[in-house]
Amino acid sequence: MTIPAPDLPASVETPGASDVEADASAREIDQICGAFHVFMKALHRLDRPGWGDLDLTMSQLKTIMLLVETGGLTGRDLAERLGIGPSAVTALVDRLVQRDYARREEDRADRRVSWARPTSKATGLFERLHATHRERLAEVLATLAPEELALVARAITTLELAATRQAGVTPPSGKIG
Repeated sequence: MTIPAPDLPASVETPGASDVEADASAREIDQICGAFHVFMKALHRLDRPGWGDLDLTMSQLKTIMLLVETGGLTGRDLAERLGIGPSAVTALVDRLVQRDYARREEDRADRRVSWARPTSKATGLFERLHATHRERLAEVLATLAPEELALVARAITTLELAATRQAGVTPPSGKIG
């Protein structure tokens, strides 16, 4: 005896192959993001001595990183990237100027616009933190077998290409995918 399939309302669609693939991709992306989060937490645990001696708030550190990475930002751009208001940015930059991590610069084209630029002290801190992080990463990578290291190299190059393509920049490797 065969049981007939139930009639489904017109608004309910049965999942097609593309829906199943999308669900599988979403699960895989979640798994990768979770593994990456655990990986970064482990690296940060290894880096604690390098970060422990900083006398900066997280907002100050984020601001320093943004200023060094960009070469400087207007107050408006900095507020937008940090998700805070203009008055909070003014106070934040004031503290960084007092501690010699930032300097203010008037915009040449529009005097109403003020730029926050990194100082050599900020750049030195940025480089020191990245060097420590790189050393810990190199130590972890050195524990991998040659075939595992090759797999990581291919994966990170693929991620580099995808991220730089999305950001609209040329990757440091010079490869364009």
